[in-house]
Parts: sequence; structure tokens; C-alpha cells
Amino acid sequence: MSKNPRRFTRPARLIVSVETDTVASIDSLMKHGRQHSHRNRAEFVRRAIERELSRCLKQPEH
Repeated sequence: MSKNPRRFTRPARLIVSVETDTVASIDSLMKHGRQHSHRNRAEFVRRAIERELSRCLKQPEH
């Protein structure tokens, strides 16, 4: 999975809808600047998707 969104070889746009409270939480995390200092919602969501996908792929099948 890509670590640099500017170097995608075959990018695709994904439009998602989330609750306003979720967006407010993301914004709050980014403003505090510790781990999420990139201040980019799209990058936050991209990283979250990649983390979840990686986690799901590591789980053994039943």
C-alpha cells in the first residue's frame, strides 16, 4: 500500500459520507498536531482505510 498519496500509479477517488461528529473529532485530532499533524482529512481517511484493510488481511480465516 502506498505511503505517499502523491506517487499513486493508478489513483481512484472515493467519496464517503460520515457523521458531522466524526468530522469534528478528526478536525480536533489534527488541530492538536501530535500524530495527525498532516491536517488533511482525506489523508487521515486514506490512512485509516489502509490500516483497517491491513488488519483485516492479517486475520486468519475461520
